[in-house]
Amino acid sequence: MKWHSIYGQIMFDRKLKEAWLKVKANDGAGGIDRVTIESYESKEKENLDSLLEKLRKKEYQPSPVRRVYIPKKNGDRRPLGIPNVEDRIVQQAIVHVLEPKFEEFIFHNWACGYRPNRGAKRVLQIIMWNIEKGYNYIYDCDIKGFFR
Repeated sequence: MKWHSIYGQIMFDRKLKEAWLKVKANDGAGGIDRVTIESYESKEKENLDSLLEKLRKKEYQPSPVRRVYIPKKNGDRRPLGIPNVEDRIVQQAIVHVLEPKFEEFIFHNWACGYRPNRGAKRVLQIIMWNIEKGYNYIYDCDIKGFFR
């Protein structure tokens, strides 16, 4: 498996546009700079061109994330970091480059954590399939905070 320059693979306007569309579809709050999806979209072309130029000149620097706390059912609060819209675009562009490589060459087919279209339901399907095939092993699952 060859891994050519990941950085070089994101420095195309079409790659950033594709990443932007995914970020836009996910919506979300503004980061530390308070730039929202809507305000970024209002100058979409200029913003994406500016980001591409920063990447090409190697002047792009990610910003710190904005920390917010989300209440949990048990009364605790879960910390959440919210990146700037521009940082999310770069992150998503990198995901588009890395994800196919990880899916094909690295992840085992039964690994389900943090993978597209693979959640708790898929895990249960795999476990049930193994039990039905007679593989009665102990399964170790880390789901401590899953149901809170």
